[in-house]
Amino acid sequence: MSTRNLRFIWEPRGRVVVRAPRPNDVLADYLSEELRPGSGAAERLLELVRELRAGRTGVWEVPGECWSLELTPARATLRTEDAIPGRTQHLPLEDFEEAVRAWLDFVRLSHASASS
Repeated sequence: MSTRNLRFIWEPRGRVVVRAPRPNDVLADYLSEELRPGSGAAERLLELVRELRAGRTGVWEVPGECWSLELTPARATLRTEDAIPGRTQHLPLEDFEEAVRAWLDFVRLSHASASS
């Protein structure tokens, strides 16, 4: 997976929306619905990934409002909590980290250019 498949958009109401074709639409919806600008969630996820890479932790379950996330040293598993049938995506931990970092970079760059 490459972040080229993710399209980051600011909605008029000030919300970041991420779009992607299948199967990465699951990841896009997770980023849109769980990582709000200013919440610190993206930074916390990147810290968990760093800890996993350093061998300090084994498996992390990260519950969210609409999604649950399981992080292991090898992969990230996203599961929706409210859709029937449920939606799930498994991706390498590196790809998940790249997507979260791209989301965070988009938000930071957008805020920096808006305050210039």
